[in-house]
Amino acid sequence: MRRSDQFLTAENAASVAWTLRMIAVGASIILIVWLLSDVVLLIFMAVVIAVILRGISRWAAKYTGWSEPIMLAVVTVLLAALLLGLFYYLAPNLMEQSRELAQQVQQGIQKLRQSYGNTAWGKLLLQSLQPQQLQKEIGTYTSSIATSAVWSVASSFIVIVTAIYFAAAPALYVNGIVQLFPLTWRGRAERLHYEIGRTLRWWALGQSIDMLVVGILTGLGLLLLGIPLALALGFIAGLFTFVPYFGALAAAIPAAIVALTVSWESALWVVIIFVGSHLVEGYVVSPFIQRLTVRLPPAVTILSMTVLGAMFGPLGVILGTPIAATLLVIVREVYVAGILGDQEVENDIAP
Repeated sequence: MRRSDQFLTAENAASVAWTLRMIAVGASIILIVWLLSDVVLLIFMAVVIAVILRGISRWAAKYTGWSEPIMLAVVTVLLAALLLGLFYYLAPNLMEQSRELAQQVQQGIQKLRQSYGNTAWGKLLLQSLQPQQLQKEIGTYTSSIATSAVWSVASSFIVIVTAIYFAAAPALYVNGIVQLFPLTWRGRAERLHYEIGRTLRWWALGQSIDMLVVGILTGLGLLLLGIPLALALGFIAGLFTFVPYFGALAAAIPAAIVALTVSWESALWVVIIFVGSHLVEGYVVSPFIQRLTVRLPPAVTILSMTVLGAMFGPLGVILGTPIAATLLVIVREVYVAGILGDQEVENDIAP
């Protein structure tokens, strides 16, 4: 065997060994993510919040002249005060509207019982509307909501505290992760961190503008209709726009509940307002914003939320879009540029 053949054979063996190691590492990462999916998603949510806090703090520090740590503290306190104030104002009023709606439903069932209780189809319909059965179903549903609420509050506290630590000293955690890579890959790992952070910042900016537009349009529409809690419900509509497509449906539910206490016509107009607001956001505002920020194809957005939602539940739906944007960056930087060696790859995600 010639020396060149021996060299090629050794080179091929090294390449195969490296490929097998990469496959083993990838399989291990996938297994860990699958087994600890809830924890991994919470950590990713903390990273997203930290990127948003860091971006706002950096922008505020630039225009105020204050240091970034001080602005981070100020921004965190202001956002916490805003959310707590909204909850303090909205929760009692929304519960009151829900009780009023429940009374109206009971009155409607009673009217149906009086008018059609003697007919065959009326008896069949009203059998499923027995007060005892309704109370049992409501009690079961309420218990599940209470359990979920306790877990959500605990998880939210952990995520917020972790996000604040990430935002306060990002270099500490990034350098620790980078040092886990071989020396030859550390430069690319640092670049990957930079690209992911930039992508998430631009994505958050685009989402913030969409949320602002939807919140203003919805709040003004509800205010003109005379719907109670119009501004608070508009704020919720804007906040839920954080989750594309699915958030619009979730935000319309409390607004429809409140509108039903006024009239059925008001509830119909509320649905029209929500549909119109999101049509404006989806076909007018979003295409313009995406030219300047993150450009994700609609099919990728929907599929990412659907797949991750089926795998990990509601948290997968909420984080589907930023996870998809992050994975596209990883594929571009690690596989296309790192493995395939295409250094001229264009950035199709962030400007």
